[in-house]
Amino acid sequence: MQHKEEDPSYGTVLLNTFIIKKKRCRVYFHRGTLIWETERTPYTRWTLPLTDVLSATYGKERITNPATNKNFKDKEMKSAATSTTSTLLPTSFVLHYAVRSRKNKWSHHSVTMSHDDHRQVTSWVKTIRNYLANFSHRPRKILLFVNPFGGKKKGLQIWEKQVQPLMNIAEVETKVIVTERAGHIRDTLLISELDSYQAAVCIGGDGTFAELFNGLIARAARDQRIDLNDPDVLLPKPSLPVGVIPSGSTDTVAYSLHGTTDVETAVIHVVFGDSTGLDLSSVHNDDNLLRIYASILSYGYLGDVVRDSEKFRWMGPQRYDYSGFKKIIANKGYEGEVVLLAESGHPATCTRCIKNCSRCIQRSHCVNIDDDISRWLTVRGKFFMVNGANVSCACSKSPMGFSPHCHIGDGCVDVILVRHTSLINNIRMLLRLSSKDKTLYDLPFVEVYRAREFTFRASDIPDKNPVQNNGSSRCSQLSNSALSVWNCDGEVIDASSVKIRVHCQLLKVFTRRMQSAASDSPSCFCLL
Repeated sequence: MQHKEEDPSYGTVLLNTFIIKKKRCRVYFHRGTLIWETERTPYTRWTLPLTDVLSATYGKERITNPATNKNFKDKEMKSAATSTTSTLLPTSFVLHYAVRSRKNKWSHHSVTMSHDDHRQVTSWVKTIRNYLANFSHRPRKILLFVNPFGGKKKGLQIWEKQVQPLMNIAEVETKVIVTERAGHIRDTLLISELDSYQAAVCIGGDGTFAELFNGLIARAARDQRIDLNDPDVLLPKPSLPVGVIPSGSTDTVAYSLHGTTDVETAVIHVVFGDSTGLDLSSVHNDDNLLRIYASILSYGYLGDVVRDSEKFRWMGPQRYDYSGFKKIIANKGYEGEVVLLAESGHPATCTRCIKNCSRCIQRSHCVNIDDDISRWLTVRGKFFMVNGANVSCACSKSPMGFSPHCHIGDGCVDVILVRHTSLINNIRMLLRLSSKDKTLYDLPFVEVYRAREFTFRASDIPDKNPVQNNGSSRCSQLSNSALSVWNCDGEVIDASSVKIRVHCQLLKVFTRRMQSAASDSPSCFCLL
């Protein structure tokens, strides 16, 4: 983004009187801010930073110029000419902007400003457009994927009714690809020419978003000749920033980034172009890359749920509730060993990750947190769940998520270990997950660590040289039913032994981030 003082339009001053909803208002523009106020009592003043403006367009009110205005070069005015001897000139312009309301939601609004002198209208529109054009971080051309099958299968409807109109208002060009199968996004990214795009966006759930950034990383690795199967390799950064517009079943990534799963909010964040770095975690099994994930990797209960739910896809999102009930009743536990490179201190002692998070900002500058002292730990036992949370994993059904203090860009994953216990305790845990103000932290059968990497090995995997116990091999008594699978961003990974590494702020994502609870109030101006 161009620095304010280097922007030639930054010091521009405009002052005029416009009619806004039949009221005379003085309108000012200076230093990137629009201010308008009523001329008569009751006096009311509105302030709008241009960083919250989507576009400025000419209004429908026009007058006919009896003679051709040869000096009028604006493309929009030329298209309005009705004959060779007359030109329709604008007497109003429409300002499209976004307002943040409560619960982190942003919504589109517009205000029409009218003036008798078309030259004043033209001057204001050109000045505002020139100022917006200097926001180089705003994407002007987007490669957009729509998953029509995810969640409630409303991806195309969301595109047509909510996304496309806002993109048109903001004058963002979109190349739309409707996915037809699993792997379609990845295959498209590997063969497409990406240089002409400023962003890649998807309309879908966590799985669609995962396929998007997995495809971009695979493309970058191919171009840079990097072997992704090497568990110690530094993953390449994708060439494009990405955005996620929710239309899935849980949409935990969108919720964790924006503080809401509201579609309009996500679109506005993409249009504004503000971005932050998001950690991604790689999952390796021996010398094979299994997946790169952004939200959560979970073994045990959630793995069983996603595996079982595949048989009930015809139920839609309700299949997760049905399979979840079945597996909570079954209350299966899994023996395993977790080895992690942990940082000192409990995650709950850290501040929450919100807009302008100091911890994530420090890590973006490769600054280590002074209090972070890494050490290797080994945890063994029988687990109901083993979770590696890359974000808070909050969603509408779990407002606090698995780890509310998880940071999206600190180079760490929160490892949440749920010991195998009674059915009653499992229900207590689920109730905590659905609470708006309680966490899992203080449950006696839950352990939480913050780690830069960790490995998990199921104890039920036969050793190459099994130890004999009472004359027989322990592993000979076990079957595959004693093993679970991994739930990785809603997809199944059938591997019991894995290594997880965090790649700090590998992905640039569009978001203005959620606000703190104390500042969760609407933007500073109202509508006339």
